[in-house]
Amino acid sequence: MTRLLHFTDMHLRHHQPGSAGPPERLSREMPAALERLAARIAELAPDAVVMTGDVLDVPDPVIAGESPDGRPVETWVDEARADFRLVRDWFDGLGVDYLVVPGNHDHEPAFTDVFGDTSGPRDVAGFRFFSFWDQLSAARQPVRTGARAELFEAALTAPEHDRPQVHLQHYMIDPPTVSRGFNYEYEDAARMKRAIEESGRVRAVLSGHLHPGSLVTGETGVIHSLPPAFCEAPHPFRVYDLADGGGAEITDHALDA
Repeated sequence: MTRLLHFTDMHLRHHQPGSAGPPERLSREMPAALERLAARIAELAPDAVVMTGDVLDVPDPVIAGESPDGRPVETWVDEARADFRLVRDWFDGLGVDYLVVPGNHDHEPAFTDVFGDTSGPRDVAGFRFFSFWDQLSAARQPVRTGARAELFEAALTAPEHDRPQVHLQHYMIDPPTVSRGFNYEYEDAARMKRAIEESGRVRAVLSGHLHPGSLVTGETGVIHSLPPAFCEAPHPFRVYDLADGGGAEITDHALDA
């Protein structure tokens, strides 16, 4: 049995000023929430902790190379690095293996400066984890292209990767979802889902981005899961107990009952 603890969409700001635009995203409360989560992690004793993006809430202009408030954009990036270091230090203090990918509200160069390149395969707790750093198209629909698409195909077909896998990314493959006029699943989601199921290698696809969350199981038993956003009360997260021979028990938790 392998236990994974998964949370997503934290939208943290501490060194960065202000907060996320939507008031329900409690950006400035996240450092304290992390300390509370650490206590729950100690109780639940997962084999690995997974975070699937929007670690921080970096303003869109900063990600585009501009300043939203007249201060130098480099100051914002330095503050984002400091916030990423806060989160990395928290992860390092857990004493548990962890995997984290950036989301569309994370400044990727600053993320890389602190966490390194977390994409690519990594073996943890009996599974091969593939982490994908994907992008939004001009229409704000997720796309997987270039080296990321090549890595995806290799994970599913290359002989050296023929072992149980968990895929991590910020964006969702299943189910098809439209919210606020935007498609939340990948442009090529139907083909991606079919390829995952036909490979027989993937046990779970863990995502974020859609704040209400989602959970479906495909025809071959592949779990497509994203917990509701951790930044919003009651600060939810999800636990997966993956049986060695197949099957899983999935439970939802929250910091606030």
